[in-house]
Amino acid sequence: MRQISLISMAFFLLAWTLPAAAEDTQGAVAVVQQLTNSVLKVLRSNDGKPITPAVKKEVADIVLPHMDFTTMSQYVMARYWRQMDPAQQQEFVVLFKDLLVRTYSNSLNHYHGQTVKITGSQQISQNPPVAQVNMVIRQNGSGPDVPVIYALLYINNSWRIYNTYIDGVSMVLNYRQSFGQIVASRGIPALLQDMKAKDGMGKTPGKTAAAA
Repeated sequence: MRQISLISMAFFLLAWTLPAAAEDTQGAVAVVQQLTNSVLKVLRSNDGKPITPAVKKEVADIVLPHMDFTTMSQYVMARYWRQMDPAQQQEFVVLFKDLLVRTYSNSLNHYHGQTVKITGSQQISQNPPVAQVNMVIRQNGSGPDVPVIYALLYINNSWRIYNTYIDGVSMVLNYRQSFGQIVASRGIPALLQDMKAKDGMGKTPGKTAAAA
């Protein structure tokens, strides 16, 4: 649960993206810095108050368009992605996005004045362009600093996040392991059905997450 909370907080310390040159990791750094500052501004303006649905929506509307849910879904499902038909793939992307929306929205309650510092970056790949941005979340006396790594893919003329590592633990790998166990024992339809059942528990009728 601690890892999930930290991963959630790390993602929600992000907001909107800026144009960036694909070949320049400093472009990815600028994106992460701007995203961080934007979301921190929202959280600080609400500091000490209950996290309302309106605040959750404000942060989600800023963050979610700049996460690459399709790439994320492909990596999470790994070899099982190729075993899914196009309809199942599309359904999984939507359900996985909704899962992250619920998880990350609830994680906003864990913000208590944390600050962040970018500590470095590097280019992981040129084709496709992939950048790594390193960050530290400072707990301000409430616990040890937490190292964070963001993996960003340059696609459609912008950097988009497709994975996060917290204390060396990959968000994608965490979900891959848990989903893979379900698929291996019960099959892909069972996984989708489980995700739909959980999605229905927290969804307001008539409202769905915005498309990536």
